[in-house]
Parts: sequence; structure tokens; C-alpha cells
Amino acid sequence: MSNKEKVLLFVGTRDWDGLERMLRSLSNMEFRRMECVMREEVLTELENEVFWDTLLHIIIYKRAAFISGATAVGHLAQNGSLDFEVESVRRLYGHLQETDEASIVKMCNMMLPELLTEAQIMGMWQAFHVENEVTRLTMLLKVDSPLSYYLIFKTLKLIEDKVVARKCSMSLIKRMDDRAFNAVCIIKTYFGLDDLPGRFSMKIEPYELSHIDRNFDTFVHVLNGKRPKV
Repeated sequence: MSNKEKVLLFVGTRDWDGLERMLRSLSNMEFRRMECVMREEVLTELENEVFWDTLLHIIIYKRAAFISGATAVGHLAQNGSLDFEVESVRRLYGHLQETDEASIVKMCNMMLPELLTEAQIMGMWQAFHVENEVTRLTMLLKVDSPLSYYLIFKTLKLIEDKVVARKCSMSLIKRMDDRAFNAVCIIKTYFGLDDLPGRFSMKIEPYELSHIDRNFDTFVHVLNGKRPKV
């Protein structure tokens, strides 16, 4: 029986003590391999509640080794079954808050690129109490996707702070690609940021601003360099 099969057996019976004994019995080399197996082969096969229960217990056992298992939420996000409103998530948040609060943001940074909808991202933030808008922006700026651009703009609108908007714009300009420049153009027009470096080929009229983020699709339409659908 392979180590993966042993782990799945313990997980299937919720024998967390047995799983811990098995992990303790591994050599250093076997344990390093197990970190990868757990992240890429075990967690990716589990349904939502079992996934979170397993992640909770292996992080309790050795946080530094297994926190990267959070990236395995991708399969749940893709099949639409991802749910943060389960007891194991609440326990996981409580455990990290007590033992290493910085790991909460670290883990959310790992999960964010795997999430596919605004609802999933908001669910993650709510479950792990990431309530500060600037912290959310810092996370979003690490991800290059239409969804991250959309949420950056929506979050900036909530803050209504030109200084923060300018800092985000400067960070996006450094990406030096068309989509980033279009996102900056949207932010620049909305906040009246006239002192940003560089020239922007896309021009947005003030009356078009209310049509840009009616929903995700209208925002992406403009992000791709097209005129807003008025």
C-alpha cells in the first residue's frame, strides 16, 4: 500500500491520530515527498467538508509543511462545490489566529489565484476575516486575472482614496501589458488621476464610467480595450 493510499484510508475513517502516527513514522525524505503528495494527490481528490477537515488536521500537525495544501481548493472552485461555511474552516481560522496570525493572510494569498468567482473570493475573505480593504488590494495585486482587476476597481471605489488608487495604478503600470494599462486607464479616469506616468491609448468619457462595472462582463469588455456598452 502506497503512502497516498494509507493517507486516504485514514482520511476516509477520520482517524486523525492514526494519520499523525503515520506522518511521524516517515523519514525526512519520505516526509518531504508526502508534502507534495498531500497537496497534489490527496487533497485534490476530496470533497469540500473532508477537504477542510483534512487540511485543518495536517496544519495543526505541522503548519509550515502543509499550509500550501490550501492551493488544492482549485478543484472545488472549478466544480462549484467550494464552501467556506463549514466548521473545519472556522476551527482552522481560530487555530491560525492563536498560533501564527500572519499565516492567515499567507494562506489566503495561496488560495486567491485558484478562486474563479467574486463570490468565492468574498467567501474566503469573510471566512478568514480579511476585512481591511488595503490588505485585500495587496492580495489582489499579486494576481493577474480579469477577476482580480475587477475586484481591485470595486475595492478602490469602496475606499474612495486617491492616494491608494495611485499606488495601485503605479503597481499595475509596472506590468507593462495592455490589460494592465487598460485597468489603469479605468482607475485613472474614475479617480481623476492626472499625474500618472505614461500614455494610455484607451480613452474613457466621464459619462461612460457608470457603465463599466455594472457587472463583471461589462468590466472585462472595457478591460479588453473596447468601448463601454452604454
